[in-house]
Amino acid sequence: MSADEPAPAVDAEQDGGGRIAGGCVLAIGLTAAGGVAVAFPDAAYFVTGLLAATAVRKGRAIAVRFRSRDEQSDAEPVDIVAALQALAADGQHVRLTQLREAAKLPDTKAVRALLDEAGIRIRDGVRAAGKNGPGVHHDDVPPLLGMEKGTPSGRCLCSSNDNTNANNAALSDPREGLHVEAIGQAGAVVRVESERRAYTV
Repeated sequence: MSADEPAPAVDAEQDGGGRIAGGCVLAIGLTAAGGVAVAFPDAAYFVTGLLAATAVRKGRAIAVRFRSRDEQSDAEPVDIVAALQALAADGQHVRLTQLREAAKLPDTKAVRALLDEAGIRIRDGVRAAGKNGPGVHHDDVPPLLGMEKGTPSGRCLCSSNDNTNANNAALSDPREGLHVEAIGQAGAVVRVESERRAYTV
């Protein structure tokens, strides 16, 4: 047997004594309240109403707290980066209020927390949709997956270079076709080499 074992027994005795004392105080309080209720019944009704109203208020607050916990656990996680990229698709800045509405979040504090978690910089003032406010500058929006700074944006993938087909050679002599000569300030002569004609315009 060690010296540490008797201590819990002493604590249990003190705990039991505290419960007995608390029960005695409660009994005395209820007896006093009963005496006041017999002497002044109107005061007893008033105090009972106050206690009931306080209990209802606290009960509603507890119910709201439990409901909000359930909603938070049931809510799907928000992909704030995808929402930000969708709003900034045309190179626009995005205000936090726009992002809050698009992501259907309760307030901008939640938006800030998600952006901080994603490592996206929030600036104090950006202009978007005709309004100024805190938000994300278009330079701070992360690029889409597979897209980097030097790659095309996906909007125009055309090229002015020739392809490698054999049909890129000129079909005829470049001297053939239309030839326009100016005549002073009033007109021009259009020569069509293939027809051997000239038109004055």
